[in-house]
Amino acid sequence: MDIFDEVSNWEKTEGAKIFSSLLDVSSPVILDYGCGTGNYSFAAAYAFDCKCNVYAVDINKQCLSYIDEKAKNEGLNCIITAVGREDYRHDFDDNTFDLILYADIFHGEGKPYDGLHRFVMVEEAKRTLRPGGILAVLPFHMSNFRDKDKKKCKYTYKKLINEICDMGFTYIEKDLLGIHFEKVYSPYYQQKGGVTFESLERGKMLIFKNETSL
Repeated sequence: MDIFDEVSNWEKTEGAKIFSSLLDVSSPVILDYGCGTGNYSFAAAYAFDCKCNVYAVDINKQCLSYIDEKAKNEGLNCIITAVGREDYRHDFDDNTFDLILYADIFHGEGKPYDGLHRFVMVEEAKRTLRPGGILAVLPFHMSNFRDKDKKKCKYTYKKLINEICDMGFTYIEKDLLGIHFEKVYSPYYQQKGGVTFESLERGKMLIFKNETSL
């Protein structure tokens, strides 16, 4: 089994279990923002046997084309791709989603917000999540984070949890690990070789509940 087969198997098994453990909702509406190659979008689709709507949003149109083709081949008509905005805001109405996932998108400079785009994204999650909806955050590269004064400072899970809770969310302790899939699709690492499914970076998935009331 090559690494792509292993990733596909993860989407249908462990990945699907993540989403089914987070939501007890029939026909949920899910946003995978900064979806990349859509591994979590596919996992969500399998978690609910396509009885859901999964919006896979990214600024990279090549990634979206890849998702469209794979979804077609796998018969997953519940996945809807959309091009993301450069200002990290959502083109969706208030109270749209039951779950929003931000996987490996809080790091970096985040133009035009100079590394502060995660604050905008959390605000947008609060606006577009339904009351009681779930925000799932899978952070990597936390040493590149910036505080509100735009200063680089090493973040910890605790610091990030407190920051998001201060913006109106409640933290829910869950023993969930997500995977950083970047190396699977990176031409650099593909040429370098040696990338195995077991070697992919794992990280704690942070789960929050939107406490906004109607």
